[in-house]
Amino acid sequence: MIMFDIDEAGVRSRRGPSLSRHARQRMKDRSIPQSIVEALLDFGERMPGGNGAEVCFFTKKSWRRFAAYLGLEARHFERYRSVYVVVANNGEIITTCWRH
Repeated sequence: MIMFDIDEAGVRSRRGPSLSRHARQRMKDRSIPQSIVEALLDFGERMPGGNGAEVCFFTKKSWRRFAAYLGLEARHFERYRSVYVVVANNGEIITTCWRH
């Protein structure tokens, strides 16, 4: 879920998901952009991942919702359909991976 910060003037600014150091390194190693992590959190399906964590991933249905949101630009993101993220129970992204 994308969160917003509200400053003293009442202006909302977008704040990305909280990433662990491990998650940042894995995103870099695996060439997974933060925009895909955010899309998974907004559009992806969730299932329990153990120890209170959740796994967020695209199903055919959730991918169609994301693609409909993007419109023609969706074709540029097709390669990321098999990415998933593991989210701790406090909302922090633990890691990012590719399904095989």
